[in-house]
Amino acid sequence: MQVFRPYVDHGRSAAFLDDRRLGRQRVELKQVLLAILRRRGILRDGRRGWLNHPIVLMYDAGPYVDDLVRYFYAAVDEWTRRGFRNNISLDDVEPLLKQLAGAPGTPVTEDLAREYRRVLLLKEPCFYYRRLTAEELAELLSTPPRPYNGVNLWLFGMLEIYEAFMKRLAAGEVDCAGIFPRRR
Repeated sequence: MQVFRPYVDHGRSAAFLDDRRLGRQRVELKQVLLAILRRRGILRDGRRGWLNHPIVLMYDAGPYVDDLVRYFYAAVDEWTRRGFRNNISLDDVEPLLKQLAGAPGTPVTEDLAREYRRVLLLKEPCFYYRRLTAEELAELLSTPPRPYNGVNLWLFGMLEIYEAFMKRLAAGEVDCAGIFPRRR
């Protein structure tokens, strides 16, 4: 599960994502909302999955439900703008969400958004290398990664590989394979 927020702005985040991740965001945002409703005892369907996932915990801290809902609708809007048919909604959970007193704001900071951009670049370098502005790329190349649970901790187990990858990237060599550890 992952909520990719490469920018604090919902629409900009959705527009930045590749099609596959954008499509998954709609599903995963709803899963996070459902997990928060279960954690808070509002939804009692017996399901226990994802309740303690770091992303669920991060958004449940507020809970930042309005932020998740706004990002969900931004992802749906971008999905349909790209010509895809949307088949997921929050209609079934909106009455439950109204029972939850959410906090204003977002858990996403500029620093965390930068780390999401870094992770996306490492996952799909050929796509995201072209999406980043020159300033964003320079920032990623010049700043060390900062650890965020549920976002990029895997990176710290392979720093030598990461550093070599970024060095090649700085030289203009884009390895489309990326370095994200893929599941077999």
